[in-house]
Amino acid sequence: MTACHGSDTAAIARILGVDAQEEERRVAFVKCSGTCDKTGLKYNYTGLLDCRDAALAPGGGAAACPHGCLGFGSCVAACNFDAIHVISGAALVDPLKCVGCSACSRACPRGLIEMIPAKASYAVACSSKQKGKDVRAVCEAGCIGCGICAKQCEAGAVTVENNLAHIDQEKCVGCGKCAEKCPRKIIKLL
Repeated sequence: MTACHGSDTAAIARILGVDAQEEERRVAFVKCSGTCDKTGLKYNYTGLLDCRDAALAPGGGAAACPHGCLGFGSCVAACNFDAIHVISGAALVDPLKCVGCSACSRACPRGLIEMIPAKASYAVACSSKQKGKDVRAVCEAGCIGCGICAKQCEAGAVTVENNLAHIDQEKCVGCGKCAEKCPRKIIKLL
């Protein structure tokens, strides 16, 4: 069996009577800015150096933020393309190497890795839905749900739900006003 490419896909679509649509390229994005210099630890973890195992430890792991990257690299181990690395305690994706297989996303026990369009301009690097004061207590880089980003967005692409900003990539025009005004600097240019 061979994979369909180019005109093969179009021919099959004609036979089936449907439109052949190119699937938009997607890349992984880690929704956490909690590097070692931005967040702390609740305790010293001494178990297996794997995020899935660390997440089973008391309190969901040693990381101060209960929603942040555990930093042991289960996502790195899952990636066959050398597209993701743990840098200063948080996973970071190289979008030029990412092929969009989502293996890293499936490996993350906290669901921090989102598949976004490769053409996306900005994304929110936080997953915490805690109230602002609780976020500030555990992370210098977490979203506090202040809504300044949403107020800046003339395209209506940025919303804040459950204390967390989110960018609708279909609506985002890439102006960067949300990132410019974010007091926590967690809206990242991709």
